[in-house]
Amino acid sequence: MWFKTTLRTEIPARPAERLFDEAFLRRLERLSLQPQRFLRGQPALGEHLSRRQLPATIFSDHRPYSAGDDYRYIDWNAYAHQEQIFVKLGEIEQNVPIHVLVDVSRSMQWGEWADGQPSKLRTALRLAAALGYLTLSHNDQLIVQPFGDTTLRRFGPARGKARLAELLRFLESLRSDQPTAIAQVLASHAAHYQRGGLLVLCSDLLTAEGLAEGLRMLPPPRWQVLVLHMIDPHELDPPAGETAELVDAETGKRLQVTLDDQTLAVFRRNVASWQAEIRDACGRHGAMYAQLPTTWPFERHVIPYLHARRILR
Repeated sequence: MWFKTTLRTEIPARPAERLFDEAFLRRLERLSLQPQRFLRGQPALGEHLSRRQLPATIFSDHRPYSAGDDYRYIDWNAYAHQEQIFVKLGEIEQNVPIHVLVDVSRSMQWGEWADGQPSKLRTALRLAAALGYLTLSHNDQLIVQPFGDTTLRRFGPARGKARLAELLRFLESLRSDQPTAIAQVLASHAAHYQRGGLLVLCSDLLTAEGLAEGLRMLPPPRWQVLVLHMIDPHELDPPAGETAELVDAETGKRLQVTLDDQTLAVFRRNVASWQAEIRDACGRHGAMYAQLPTTWPFERHVIPYLHARRILR
């Protein structure tokens, strides 16, 4: 797909600016991620309910006592009435692995700092920082994996708020200078982390041909996948009446076009088809899909949107 750019070829340098301030992080701490209960984590190390039932003091069911069961979980009231020993079963709390995959391909450079608009990479990094902070704050295991056409140096596995400063330094060091190959990256990640978990893919999905193939390697119930699509509104609806140079952000190929009504109509049909292909791939493989425009203010729009989609609670 071709995207409109300005005629200059240099991308403005990203200012040295912190992803978040401490006040925002304190407000963010009131939220938490919402992994599905079918995921398999580590019992008694986290805050997320699972579907597995084990002996527990707070219970929702019983089973007959078996040799070796802990006496603390015997329901003595049931024994007094039925003269049979039962063990109380409850839904256990667990730690869930959280995997945040950040696209650092060249197309993620899109965005003009001079106009006060963050790049797609900046939006993805802020998402990764927010999700990473919630993960570390709630004692889940965090893996942050940047990728282009291969996986790059990762952050984690990590647990605990003491790793937050290291996470932010890691994210702020990332640059978008890679080609991309989503299918290979997702397959490689799934093979390396066979235990599964909650995986959040932050990408502009410019090259989405391999998305369905990659998602096929991340099936539920082992994996819960959220595809967060970084969208710049100017890419989707360029202004009419201009003569512009279109640049493929991944390959560098260029094309001079006049953006008349007919050309824009074809462009918008292609964009709609591209978006439908992504939604269909996610739906067929059990992944949640959400578009996040880079023009949205992060705290006022992005966080409420993720909350409404039950990604956060």
